[in-house]
Amino acid sequence: MGGDWLVSITGGCAPHIGSISTAYFESCELKLDTLLLPHHRDDVVGDMFARELAARLGCTVTAVCGIHYESPGREGIAEIVRCTGEILSDILQSGALGEAQ
Repeated sequence: MGGDWLVSITGGCAPHIGSISTAYFESCELKLDTLLLPHHRDDVVGDMFARELAARLGCTVTAVCGIHYESPGREGIAEIVRCTGEILSDILQSGALGEAQ
């Protein structure tokens, strides 16, 4: 995407598009716009990825997210957020992003 990034985060039993989160810089300030489909909560993960990656890379990042599990409950949702947070942390610490800039 030129100097920008497009990231896809999917998983569970029915990968799909549940949210689109775009983090970008305006007047040197990080901004975030999110499109969330009805009855979805994918923005929590999508926003996290877009925000953190844009801050690290210094460019616009759009994260398309769709993770679906049948009736995960509060604990299941917390576990999804925790696991995806660990994945993001691993990406940020791996050094791979520095090579891609």
